Order: sequence, then structure tokens, then C-alpha cells
Amino acid sequence: MFLRISCGAARAMLPVLLAALLLSACAAKDDADGAQDGMTISVSLRDVHRCSRISPEIQLSGIPAGTTYFDVRLVEYGDQENFFGGGSWPNDGTSTIPEGGLTRHYRGPCPPAGQSRNYAFVVSAMGGRDIQPLAVRLYRFTQE
Repeated sequence: MFLRISCGAARAMLPVLLAALLLSACAAKDDADGAQDGMTISVSLRDVHRCSRISPEIQLSGIPAGTTYFDVRLVEYGDQENFFGGGSWPNDGTSTIPEGGLTRHYRGPCPPAGQSRNYAFVVSAMGGRDIQPLAVRLYRFTQE
């Protein structure tokens, strides 16, 4: 028995299916080698980062062995997800992505006046040429 799905319905379901596959793949890898057990992130958000091209400082700890760089993205989530850019930063041993370090079309959180929005910095620890992250962490916050 086959299930028929319209092209529009398939397109609408694609992001959800891809996210589920990616998260399950990350979880399987993390369970296998314990790479994600201790990675944590903290973000130093200040007023200067609101509606700005200046990214905040991001502190990392418990970085998995073999991490060569970090891929960082800022997303607004809720009824509709919006991508606010990000960038990559080499793992230089400092455990810090400095303020202003994200340059790939980055724009800080900027909700409409009088409204609040939910955001998340998604930080992926990447190793060499691997396309699968060694660890992924989210820093969720609400901006008013």
C-alpha cells in the first residue's frame, strides 16, 4: 500500500523530516562516542547586539576532542522560523567566539516594538571535513 502526498504537503513536511533525521543522527553519534556529554555554551547578550550586525561573545566549555571549528547560527523560532545568519569560528583553544566574530550575513535579534520573540543560537562543534557535528548545543532566549 502506498501513501499519496501532494507536492505542497511534501514540501511543508520536508523541514520537519530533515530535522528529525539530523537530530536522530546526532543523537546516535553522541551516544556512540560520548562527544556531546559535556559541551555547554553561554552567550553575553547586551543592548548593542539588538538589531545589530555585531554578534555577542559566546563562551564554550566541554568542547569535544577533534573539534576544529564551530558553526554558529541565530534562528527565530515559533510559528515561523527565520534565519538571522551566523558564521564559523576556528577552535583556537580559547573556548571563546569573540564579540563581532560572526560575519556570515549575521543580524542580531530584532523583534517589532512592543513584541517579544523566541530565538536560539545553535552552536555546532565540527571536526575536520566531517559534515556531521561532534556536538550541537542551543542557547534559547526571548528578546523584547
